[in-house]
Amino acid sequence: MFDIYSPDALRSKIEKDSAGKRTIIYSAKGQPNYMYIVPRFYLNDVSDNLGNNIHPAFIVNNEIKDHFLYACYPASLHQGELLSLPNQKPVTRLDLITFQKKAQKTGKGFHLSTHAEWAALMLWCRHHNMRENGNTDYGRSYLNPSQYTTRVDGRLAGDTDFLTGDPTTMTAPQWHDWYHDNSEFGISDLCGNLWEWQSGMQLDAGEIQIIADNNAVFCGDENKKEHWQAINLSTGQLLPINSANSAKYDSPSDYCEGNAGTPILSTTIHHYNGYPLDNGYPEGLMEGEFNNIMTKNNTKVATLFKILGLYPAINQQDNDQVYLRNYGKRALMRGGAWYSQQNAGMRTLCLSHHSSHISTSVGGRLSWMNISS
Repeated sequence: MFDIYSPDALRSKIEKDSAGKRTIIYSAKGQPNYMYIVPRFYLNDVSDNLGNNIHPAFIVNNEIKDHFLYACYPASLHQGELLSLPNQKPVTRLDLITFQKKAQKTGKGFHLSTHAEWAALMLWCRHHNMRENGNTDYGRSYLNPSQYTTRVDGRLAGDTDFLTGDPTTMTAPQWHDWYHDNSEFGISDLCGNLWEWQSGMQLDAGEIQIIADNNAVFCGDENKKEHWQAINLSTGQLLPINSANSAKYDSPSDYCEGNAGTPILSTTIHHYNGYPLDNGYPEGLMEGEFNNIMTKNNTKVATLFKILGLYPAINQQDNDQVYLRNYGKRALMRGGAWYSQQNAGMRTLCLSHHSSHISTSVGGRLSWMNISS
């Protein structure tokens, strides 16, 4: 493994206590970040039907990486830097671009979590049958209400007044199954608490667009140009955006006054739930169980969509939800929030908001990659 460390008391303690699962990476201003080491894995390490290639989260600019480091906690803001620290109030009310820029300013290699990294963790957790739990009911677990933790507003768990209160919980909850590996040394709050912005995946009038592999680590770097591509539905080949055979989320109907149902993966959009160029938030949208996403006429779907968590890789009744608008430009959030109840989870995704959206229920998370340029 590439040696990214120099010994100091805090880093040595964290690495020893976690048996090497965690480490400390310092920001440009010398502030510590608690990070989980995610070693490179192959797809056949986490699935029987996704092939045997390296997961794309470990490929940057065609270079294979040994690992990435993922923030143990949702980002908090200190001295203008996003940090991963215990016992902090997670930062909210920042749009996607602001999160990306602040993540880059935290230091070289730091970036906002990418869609590929989240998907890699999701596949790993599902393969290892990890329980997914967290703040899904105003400061407590909806599935296990006896599990509650400290809210940032100091109010009791279960208080549903979010207009004058804030049900977000402080970082570093005490419950082991609120961490991705069900240990106190894992990654917390991937299920509920806050929706988390993800770089490198978006919808444009329903068309699925991505930044290839894990090249989204550069999002927010003003010296780098983002290269968006569409995906061929049946082959997974990357295409120019607005291509005829690209994958799109179609709607079961053209209903524009509420929920039109579960999205359909297709090469053609037969039903929009709003005006295709509208980036706003009219009532028309789609909402349904992630597990129930299907293709039009049972068309073959490329494994890439399963690898990236955009289509079910396994048939699992978990109540995880999909929310999206197949009109306008929509950025990706994942995981659910403090109000999501049984619908929060690592497969849960939201593609219903523009990248300029800000909310007290939306946050972000750091990741770190050893990059040479």
